Amino acid sequence: MRTVIASLALCLTALIAQGQEACREPKIIKMTGTAELKVTPDKALIQLGVERQGTTAREAKAAVASTSRKILAALKELNIDDKDIQTAYLYLEPMIDYRKGVRITNFTAEQSLSVTVRDLSKLDAVMDSVMTAGANRIGGIEYQSSDVRKYKDQARDAAAHAAREKAEGLAKALGNQIGKTYSVQEVPEAEGYYGFSAGLARNYSYVDKTRSQAPSTAPGELTVKASVVVSFDLL
Repeated sequence: MRTVIASLALCLTALIAQGQEACREPKIIKMTGTAELKVTPDKALIQLGVERQGTTAREAKAAVASTSRKILAALKELNIDDKDIQTAYLYLEPMIDYRKGVRITNFTAEQSLSVTVRDLSKLDAVMDSVMTAGANRIGGIEYQSSDVRKYKDQARDAAAHAAREKAEGLAKALGNQIGKTYSVQEVPEAEGYYGFSAGLARNYSYVDKTRSQAPSTAPGELTVKASVVVSFDLL
């Protein structure tokens, strides 16, 4: 009996020791790595629109539809593909004069288009053509890159290397080394796609091509960001 009790006590002690070893917090070092790439855009997204007024809703809508057809024809002449043209919204609202009671004076109709220009050398020509066709609203120019995925991956890889370099430097300063990766987590960027911040050029001004052939827009550069949090075993 005493032998059995002693054996049980020994097993219980071993199990407790193993449990303590399993519950012991791992020795790790956690670092955040960030990276930023500068990218030259190769396409632009234009938000443009047309607004017209009429004494009736039908008249205002017809005026907008007529101008929109001219804009679409102008874009086709510049070889803009159908897949790169999208109607964003159609808006129709009565204009009310409250000074003499609730009285409708006329109607305002507005239609907006999103146009992707894949050849930036055509950007000025597109602007001029749509305004000649009757567009009277330019909402903005958003410069983009066709290789966003590739640049996202490059930025993420660079961020991971930065995290490792920081961990190695800090561990060495404290007389330690780092081991295998314990965990890794990507930090979502506020803009979604890795902080791909596109330039926005508002208030486009018409340029008379008979006086100047120089571009009136500048794409500049885009910034692709990535951030990761990596934990390493601390040796």
